[in-house]
Amino acid sequence: MILVTGAKGSVGRRLVERLLATPEVLAETQQVFATDLDLDVTNRSLVRTFFETIRPEIVFHLAGAKHAFEGELEPMHATQVNVNGTMNVLEAAKSVGAKVVFSSTCKACDPETAYGATKLIAERLVLNAGGVVVRFYNIPESDGNVFRLWETISTSDPIPVTDCWRYFISMEQALDLTLAARDLPCGRYICDPGLSRHMQTVAEDLYPRRETVEVPRRRGDRFREPLKAECEEIWPYKGSPYCEVRSPYDVRQPALTVSVPIGAA
Repeated sequence: MILVTGAKGSVGRRLVERLLATPEVLAETQQVFATDLDLDVTNRSLVRTFFETIRPEIVFHLAGAKHAFEGELEPMHATQVNVNGTMNVLEAAKSVGAKVVFSSTCKACDPETAYGATKLIAERLVLNAGGVVVRFYNIPESDGNVFRLWETISTSDPIPVTDCWRYFISMEQALDLTLAARDLPCGRYICDPGLSRHMQTVAEDLYPRRETVEVPRRRGDRFREPLKAECEEIWPYKGSPYCEVRSPYDVRQPALTVSVPIGAA
């Protein structure tokens, strides 16, 4: 049994679709159980009972409180869902012997916001428990981002742009990494996001004949999102298109796969 929490979210929906559309991804005896509203991850006893009932072998834990702006307004909610909820999932998974793949965010790199801090703590919990972390950068196809806002702007109005830099990955990259994580050892993994881009340039590329207007960054939005935390190193993972992000503060360390980290002298 494969369990997907947060299956009604942007990545969760597409992950379930991918799993169901590609039977070769599943073992002969595995089924997909997608859950969102019917599983409150902050309810410890409910989560434990749920896991003992369906007994998943793999858990893609995508449920979480999203967006830095909302996390600043309701930091306790972000903590309850992203930290306590993840801890509940990990405890329940351990009770049935399930592997956990957890989706994190680049905002966990040297976090300056409550949301980023909760995701970093959740990463630590997952790694301490022997699970796998997949860290996403900004996904243009996801719900609630600026690209969806731009699509609603009248052609006669300027495109609102904030002065900031961002890394991007596609939805397909996020899905490929998440599925690949089933076979990866304990660790934190990313896919290559390419170069960081200024949002003014992004807007001009998407809407070349439209005017733009600069708007202030929202509370919680950083000017420049880092590729990694200052203390972290990025290691190419042998035999895959992905990289491992290693921190000296990670308790569980998988075996080294290359001799030097990317960017090392």
